[in-house]
Amino acid sequence: MLHFFLFYSIKLYFLTIFRHNDKLFHNCMMYFTFIFLSWSPGIPRILRRCLALEREYCVNFEPYINDELSELVKTYGYRIEVPANTYYIKPGQKLTEITYIASGSTSHSMFGLTGQEKISYILSAGWFLTESLFANKKMFSIAERYTSALTDLVLYKIDANAYDILIEKKVFRDAIIRSLSNKRAFLQRELESVTLECVKERLKNFFVLLSDPASSKDRTWYPLSHYYTHQEIASIIGTNRVTVSRLISELAREDFLRVINKRVELNSIHITD
Repeated sequence: MLHFFLFYSIKLYFLTIFRHNDKLFHNCMMYFTFIFLSWSPGIPRILRRCLALEREYCVNFEPYINDELSELVKTYGYRIEVPANTYYIKPGQKLTEITYIASGSTSHSMFGLTGQEKISYILSAGWFLTESLFANKKMFSIAERYTSALTDLVLYKIDANAYDILIEKKVFRDAIIRSLSNKRAFLQRELESVTLECVKERLKNFFVLLSDPASSKDRTWYPLSHYYTHQEIASIIGTNRVTVSRLISELAREDFLRVINKRVELNSIHITD
């Protein structure tokens, strides 16, 4: 675990000093990773876990705060507010604007013919919706997913005229590319997971990615960084609530996890394997 802590401590240091230069940050991280990998025969196993976390995108897209970007969007967009627990985009709806999330969280999901929900991802402050809308000179697109407000939302709408101005700004272009590339990487991982992994493996990987060693009280059991109901977990990994409940009980018997006060904690042995 010391190696794990060291890897992310140095990453945070690079991210701090090179926060305005993404290319330099990534070059330094590549060089550091090479040195780190060569340091000790025992490190590759730990490092694979670290790098796997870097490649994986959990269903929660954490807030991305950029003051310059926020000011630009507020200048050229217009503000709307959406109350919590509201479906404000539905499949088939005509979309004519890009949306920027200033505050709050949104859930993006689809429903099967049987009514089973599958959450694609959860976005928070600093992310965009329909960011590719004007890329091919289209003036509208048709929504394919439900978008709901998990909390009260403050959104900024960007129309075609505002987009033409904003796309000339590097900070806006970079944010649009970042939003698109992160979603693409996450959905690609989701496709691979559904294709290649059984439900039990998807559930285990989901829990491992949510594990929060820093919040552990005894360094043996790791809590999760986010709390989900069994129904929410089922929607995220693409199964049903009954299966999730059964598999959690099964994993508890295997000593992979334990449930304390309805909160899942993972056995640390499985985090570094």
